[in-house]
Amino acid sequence: MRLLDRAVEGLCIALLALISADLLAGIFSRYVLERTFVWYDEVARAGFMWLVFLGAAVAVRRGAHFGLHVFVELLPPPLKRPALALTPLVIVVFAAAITWLGWLLMRHGATQTTAVMGMPVSWIYAALPVGGALMGINALRALKA
Repeated sequence: MRLLDRAVEGLCIALLALISADLLAGIFSRYVLERTFVWYDEVARAGFMWLVFLGAAVAVRRGAHFGLHVFVELLPPPLKRPALALTPLVIVVFAAAITWLGWLLMRHGATQTTAVMGMPVSWIYAALPVGGALMGINALRALKA
């Protein structure tokens, strides 16, 4: 699992670098060359979509997602532990929904391509089921701990 964790984090770093370079190329082409690269927007959009869902999986693994700690702290001490245990279960349910609905969206996008690059839209939509599955796996790992 450690290898998978490192691979996902490395991919997030690579995607962030790709998006940054892509957007800088778009700005350069627009303001220096005075002729906009037509492909940079599609690359940035696809990279951002993957970065969001893979980054969400990393955040689940690190326990960095938004939690209602303020509300949990207001609970009486006997209820705090069950409330904290409920968080990974809610994430598992949410991740299952993202995975299933993302799979359906990916299948729907299989017949579509992007306007400029002709890339299958299903490649972009695949970020949802992959990220959702990784979120679910990481939430289940938190339940075991």
